[in-house]
Amino acid sequence: MERGSMRARSAGILLTMGIAAYGDPYVLGQGLHVNDMVNIGGYFSSEFEAKGGEKSVTVDDVAVMAYGEINPMFSYLAELEAVGFYRKNIGNGDERGDQTFHVERFYGDMWLSDAYNIRFGKQLTPIGYWTREPINVLRDTSSNPLYSLLLFPKFLTGIDINGYIPSMEGTKYHLFGQNNSDFDDEYINIPNTHFFGLSIEREISSDFNGGGSIGEYITASNQRTRFLQANGKYDDSRWQVMGEALCAKSEYADRQDGYTLSGYLQGMYRYTPEHAVVGRFEHFNDHHSRYADTIGVVGYSYRPWYPVSIKGEYQWHSMNRENRALFSFSVLF
Repeated sequence: MERGSMRARSAGILLTMGIAAYGDPYVLGQGLHVNDMVNIGGYFSSEFEAKGGEKSVTVDDVAVMAYGEINPMFSYLAELEAVGFYRKNIGNGDERGDQTFHVERFYGDMWLSDAYNIRFGKQLTPIGYWTREPINVLRDTSSNPLYSLLLFPKFLTGIDINGYIPSMEGTKYHLFGQNNSDFDDEYINIPNTHFFGLSIEREISSDFNGGGSIGEYITASNQRTRFLQANGKYDDSRWQVMGEALCAKSEYADRQDGYTLSGYLQGMYRYTPEHAVVGRFEHFNDHHSRYADTIGVVGYSYRPWYPVSIKGEYQWHSMNRENRALFSFSVLF
């Protein structure tokens, strides 16, 4: 026992000496800095859910990331994630989970100028706000609006040409496209081999920005969807109000057409830097599938340190038996 303890202490000392010699001291939330080309980080999130008579505890996301700057023109990010890592039904004791890690993101950035840059690989679709904040610890509620999950591909395996428009101060564009299968499609919400779009966002003032997107995608089932999206956000460090809306027209393989309308409006008040109350109203209506839901969310967010988030919320649904309470604990490493 004593010999094993000594070995463990020796390994810890050697690891600490290695980090001190080759990298900066570790700071929670900022990753382990080995050098400019290699930084290692990660995150995890856990949830408690009470829905109807069922209660469950879940370790939902476990992820590890590597990122860095190869040279002034080129940087990269690689992320492996296991979703649904562990789940236990408190009522009947059932346990299940999947500890397999899949490629969540894997892309490179080529920085050419303020007006012209290229991101290539598997990346988040540059539409609106919510899609670009996929990590629980960085969000203000545990849940996602249906808008961000069901209406357009959340991930893009392709290319995004982006930058600031020279003749329009404070206006950024993303011209993106995919004409191939998704790279590691385990967590792809809408599998497709055709996805193109344009996104514009303008900084109107230091507190307010807005924008919109247009795009088209063709799913694996040969459903063609064209969409028009708009977003706006006001944030003065104490109050934040943000909203997004999207209208989509889909053509199905059976030659039927359908329209989908969805959007949300979310407000947050930070009464201290650590504490905030949140409210969200959202609506989703798919005329083809006849699935519609109106959701109200009231929540509370406590962030004792920036990389640590404790959140709770209650959801009211117009759909029967969908009301639920959610509590989450998440950490960014």
